[in-house]
Amino acid sequence: MSKIIKIDDVEGKVYELDNWKPEQATQVKKHFTEKFKELKKAYDDLIEEFNWNKIIFESEMLFTPVMGKTYYLFQRNDGKNFMTLISPDEWGKNDFKYIGSFKQDSRQKWNHIELKVDSND
Repeated sequence: MSKIIKIDDVEGKVYELDNWKPEQATQVKKHFTEKFKELKKAYDDLIEEFNWNKIIFESEMLFTPVMGKTYYLFQRNDGKNFMTLISPDEWGKNDFKYIGSFKQDSRQKWNHIELKVDSND
């Protein structure tokens, strides 16, 4: 009786290829393991993008964003988030917690970006 190929949801390991020839089983097992890891990473990336967008759309935004401009997400002491065009460096001294920098793409999806560090500091 043939066994079903099983995939470990956490680690992506493929197992129970008992009735396959050993040389084929190793190659196929590797293929499925790598493919599962790729799909898991894509899923994790999608969830992260969704969560950032949820946070931003629930944040205070007193302007209409312009596609391609960089915006900054901050949190006030009361825990409420807000978006602004003012970067963390431009704020000077304040009590706001900087959360991240974002740009909106042509689909109006917010993308988390890394700030470039000025090497002249």
